[in-house]
Amino acid sequence: MVGHSESQGPVSSLPRVIPLNVGGYSFVTTLSTLTKDKDSMLAAMFSGRHELDTDSEGRYFIDRDGTYFKYILNYLRDRKQLPSADIALEVRTRPEYSCLSSELAPSRMG
Repeated sequence: MVGHSESQGPVSSLPRVIPLNVGGYSFVTTLSTLTKDKDSMLAAMFSGRHELDTDSEGRYFIDRDGTYFKYILNYLRDRKQLPSADIALEVRTRPEYSCLSSELAPSRMG
């Protein structure tokens, strides 16, 4: 069951380590990773300006398919771990990830 957390206020009120539930997949990352790409959906969500849903275990809930989310996190962490071209194409064609930097576009894959 998904619960609603209180409005988070400024970013400083969010924890530095963020537990996530993305479509049933569990992830743990840092606030700085989620907000690294300032123009992304994730940066907006975790900016402190929005109320965030949590699941029954207190993880921040993102109602999207989590199948490829690990590739997004790895990309945001160091901008070096780009997925293969076929995975990048799959990620780029999903509407939920359309706000990511163009660096993840398949044309940049080797």
